Amino acid sequence: MIELQPDLELTVEHAERLLAAWLGRPVSCSGVHALKGGLVNSVFRIDVDRPPHRAVVKIRRPEAGAFSDEAAALEFLRSETNCPVPRVHLHDDRADLIDHAFLLLEHVDGACLANVELTADERTDLDRQLADVLADLHGHTSDHYGRIAAPDLGRPWGDVVATRLREARRYPALSERLPGSVLADVDVAIANVPAILADAGTPTLIHADVWEGNTMVRRDDDRWRIAALVDPDLQYADPEMELAYLEVFDHDRSELFETYAARRPLREGYERRRRCYWLYTALIHVGLFGDEFFCDYTARIAAEVAAG
Repeated sequence: MIELQPDLELTVEHAERLLAAWLGRPVSCSGVHALKGGLVNSVFRIDVDRPPHRAVVKIRRPEAGAFSDEAAALEFLRSETNCPVPRVHLHDDRADLIDHAFLLLEHVDGACLANVELTADERTDLDRQLADVLADLHGHTSDHYGRIAAPDLGRPWGDVVATRLREARRYPALSERLPGSVLADVDVAIANVPAILADAGTPTLIHADVWEGNTMVRRDDDRWRIAALVDPDLQYADPEMELAYLEVFDHDRSELFETYAARRPLREGYERRRRCYWLYTALIHVGLFGDEFFCDYTARIAAEVAAG
C-alpha cells in the first residue's frame, strides 16, 4: 500500500553528496527548496554552482518502496514516445548515499499546474494540448495489460482492475471513514467489475496519473504550454482508465475530450465503464486522505457500480 511521506527533510550536505555522485566531482549547493505538489514523496529543488545549476530530487524512506520503477518509466517515455518528461540523472533505492531512497531528476523550467491561476481560455488551450499528448501516447500498444516490467500475462483486463480494487479495499482507514452500507456496496461493485469491463480496449500505454499536480507548464510566447508530465504510473491498460481519471476532478474537460476523440474516438459504453475507474480513485483517496468529498463520492459511485 502507498505510504504518505511528504514531510521528510533533505540537508544541503546530502544534496551535495548526491549531486557529486551524479556529476563526478564535488559541487557547492546554494539552496534546497521544498516543492509544492508532492502528496506521496518529499520533493525538492536543488540549486548548484555549476551547470545545469538546478535539479529536482524526490526522497522516501527505503522501506516505503523503490524508485527504480519510476526511473525506468521515465526513461522508457523519453526513449520510446514523444511524451514530455524530465531526464533521470541518478537514483538509489538502498540509501547508500543519503539516509533515504532518492530519484534525482532534470529540473523542468516552469510551474506545477496546480499552482497556476488560469483564465478559462488558457485552461481550454492546455486541455487541447494535453489531449494531443495523450492521443500520441495512446498510439503505443502491447499484447498484454500491466506495467512495463510486470505484465499481467493472459489476464482479462476486468480481472486486473478487480484485483487492484480489492487491494485498495484493504486500506484500514476505509472501515473508519465509510459506513458499513457503503462498504457492502463496494464489495458488490468489485464483484461486478470483471463483467462491466469485459469489453476492454487494446492494451495501451498510459501515464495513469495525469492531474494538475503532475503537470508542469511553462509560459512561452504569451501562451501556457505543457512542459512535462511527471510521476508516471506507466502501464499498458485500457486507455479509458486514463480518460476516466481526468474526469474525477472538478474541471470541465469537454474540450479535451473533443480534441482527443477527433483522433481516437471513444468506444460505446465508456460512460458505464468509467465508473469502475472512478471507484478505484475514490477508494485510494478515502484510504489515504479521508476528505469528505471522496467519502461521499465513494458512496455514490459504489452504489452505481453495484447496481450494474
